[in-house]
Amino acid sequence: MSDHLTPELWAFILRWLPARPARVLDIGCGDGTSTRRLIREGYDATGLDPEAPREEGYLRDTLEEFRSKATFDAAVAVRSLHHLDDQVRALDNLQSLLRPAGRLVAFEFAVEHFDDDARRWLKAEGVAPPVSESGLDEVIPLGELRAELERRLLPLDAEPATYLARNGGREDLVGSEEEAVRAGILRPAGMRLAYERLPDS
Repeated sequence: MSDHLTPELWAFILRWLPARPARVLDIGCGDGTSTRRLIREGYDATGLDPEAPREEGYLRDTLEEFRSKATFDAAVAVRSLHHLDDQVRALDNLQSLLRPAGRLVAFEFAVEHFDDDARRWLKAEGVAPPVSESGLDEVIPLGELRAELERRLLPLDAEPATYLARNGGREDLVGSEEEAVRAGILRPAGMRLAYERLPDS
């Protein structure tokens, strides 16, 4: 995850999060890097992940199963929603975890843009693909994910972003990927998203 926590992504997250010290659920926090950063930024952040660190401030659970009597002012999800096992159940739960007017800020993989052009670019640059061919069916397409989110939350912003080079650990090729997107050679494989829970939902 940390390779994707760029200044651009952090600026987007901070732009859409409520004012500090908002209570934030960090969905799919992994090793806790993003949760610790949110805390340093002044947020009351809790990390949620089946493999979360075994320490205070982290919960080892899934979005499908997690329950909380208290609601959150916002949630952050960096490359985690496309891995949901039960999309409907998880997003219903997310909606209930957010207070009215609570925010969701996410960065996601557009697996439908991992097409033949992307495969050719990755091969030419010697970059590992973001997902194996056998694993494609396990990734929720971004279009489907956004449609489900928009049944529950109000969309506020959507910014296309690069994804392939950083995911392959090749920061040196991010500029090349950006150029390929601008030239129409590649479709952007990442998306920064912001949503808000409607007051009456």
